[in-house]
Amino acid sequence: MQRPWRLARYLLPAVLFAGLLGGCAAPSRIGEVPVADPAARRAAIGAVSTWEARGRIALKTPGTSGQGNFAWLQDGDRTVLRVAGPFGAGAYEIRWEPERLTVLSGRGEVAADYTGPDAARRFLEEQLGWSLPVANARYWLLGLAGPDTSAAETLDASGLPAALVQDGWDVSYGEYRPQGAVALPRRVDLSSSVGRIRLVIDHWDLNGGISD
Repeated sequence: MQRPWRLARYLLPAVLFAGLLGGCAAPSRIGEVPVADPAARRAAIGAVSTWEARGRIALKTPGTSGQGNFAWLQDGDRTVLRVAGPFGAGAYEIRWEPERLTVLSGRGEVAADYTGPDAARRFLEEQLGWSLPVANARYWLLGLAGPDTSAAETLDASGLPAALVQDGWDVSYGEYRPQGAVALPRRVDLSSSVGRIRLVIDHWDLNGGISD
């Protein structure tokens, strides 16, 4: 494996954080979202193995902060996360499967390669000094608790998750929008003792695929 490169050089290029995490007024929940049956919604979303989300990401920890654009592509257990700073600066791609995580630079060169069941955890700890339960994060993005560990979930008046607590992280949802027969999050806030992440999702595609 190559010597650890620093994620802060790419995603976190000394961009002030006032936009996504600071000064934005919290958007209201969309009134047109129909009342959801939680079990039926989970089953409907769980039946979709391939999906794509695109939008903006912002991160803040005691030692690091920054923001950029992201595309999250999910195909079964295979995840591709593409992130770029403003105007495409510092573009890179993270690909992970259950026992491998590879980072590609904007030129397609392998910047880091981790193997083993704890590949994602080691990657995050080496690059940022903290870890995110990525196996559950793919479900959080969809407005669901991860299936493998216990979670405390709070529903809103429409039957949609307003917040959940799982694996030491607090997840809150600022807005939902209809996507076919289900409602999917427009904004997801993740926070824990190690920092905060905000994702604003501008585009969902439940029929998209991962293109290499």
